[in-house]
Amino acid sequence: MELKSMLKELCLSTGVNGVDEASKTAEQYLRNYTQDIHRDALGNVWGFLPSADKNAPTVLLEAHIDEIGFVVSYIDEQGFLHLSACGGVDNRTLSNASVTVLTNPPISGIFCTVPPHLSQKKENTVPELSERGVDVGMSKEEADIAIPLGTKTLFTPHFDELLGDNVCAKALDNRAGVAAILQALEYLKEKPLPVRLAVAFCTQEELGTRGARTATFSVKPDAAISVDVSFAHTPDADKRECGVLGGGVMLGISPALDLNVTNTLRDLATKHAIPVQYEVMGESTGTDADNIGISGEGVATGLLSIPLRYMHTPVETVSLHDIDATAKLLASFVLEGGALHD
Repeated sequence: MELKSMLKELCLSTGVNGVDEASKTAEQYLRNYTQDIHRDALGNVWGFLPSADKNAPTVLLEAHIDEIGFVVSYIDEQGFLHLSACGGVDNRTLSNASVTVLTNPPISGIFCTVPPHLSQKKENTVPELSERGVDVGMSKEEADIAIPLGTKTLFTPHFDELLGDNVCAKALDNRAGVAAILQALEYLKEKPLPVRLAVAFCTQEELGTRGARTATFSVKPDAAISVDVSFAHTPDADKRECGVLGGGVMLGISPALDLNVTNTLRDLATKHAIPVQYEVMGESTGTDADNIGISGEGVATGLLSIPLRYMHTPVETVSLHDIDATAKLLASFVLEGGALHD
C-alpha cells in the first residue's frame, strides 16, 4: 500500500456529514487487515484485529472521517444558491472558491458575493457565508428543479503534489489521520499483537465530536489514541500555538488526556527516533479525544495530531513525512501493549 495514493483516494472521496462515500473508501482499505467490521446508525465504521491472548485488553485507534461542507438552504430570485455550513468554515477563503453540489449528477458552482442590494455588509470586511451566493449558471426555475433544498455541497475535490513530500487537498482534515492509522496497520501486518486492536473512523466530528461518542461506547476500549490534525505555522500565525510542517507528529499534552498514555508515546518517540513535536493545551483538546476519554466508565486516551496548514479551507496542506511519523508512533504504541501494564 502506497501512502500517497491511499491519501489521494481518501481525499477525493466525499465525506460531508450525511454522505458516506469516504467512509466506504476507508472501510475498503480496512478490509485489507480485518473482516470483523461494523457500522452504526451515525455511519461510524470500526473493526477489530485479534490478539493471540483472548484476555488481552482492547486498544482503540480513532480518526474522524467527515469533512466540512455546506447544505443548500435557499435559492434566490436570481438563481444563486445560499448555503449553510456543515462544520466550521473559514469565510476568508470562500471568494470565488469552486464547489460541487451533490445532486445526481453533481453540479459545479462558484462562490460569489450576492448583489449589493441583497447584502448589508460594510466595505473592507469579509462577507459572512449568509451574504454569499453560489453561481451554478441557472435561473431560479432551473435551480428549483435541479437542486432540492438540503442538498449537500463541498469544496471541489482535488489533490495536488507540492515540492518535497507536501500535498494539498480538501478534507486533509482528517483524511490525513485516517491514512496514518491505515499506514500503522500496514506496519503491524503479520506481527503478533499483544492487545486486541480496534480501529474506528468516526463521523460528525465537525458537528461537535458526536460520532466518537457512539463508536467508543460500542468498542468499549481500555485505552485509545485519537488522531487528528492541528495547526502548522504560517506567516499570519503565532509560532507558540503551531507545529512545524514536516517537523513530525504533534503529541498532545492536556489535563483532559491520560498522563500514562501521553508519557508512553513520548518515551516511544525517543526510543525509536520518531520526530515529535509537543502541543500543550490548558483545558480540553477540541477533538474526538475529549469524548472518547469520558465514554462509558472512562478510557485512558492520548492524542496525536498531524501538522496542517490552511485548516478548513479548500487548500489544506500536509507533509507525508508527518503522516508516516504518526503511523510509526501508533504502531509502536500498539506493540508496546497500549501503555496498559500491570
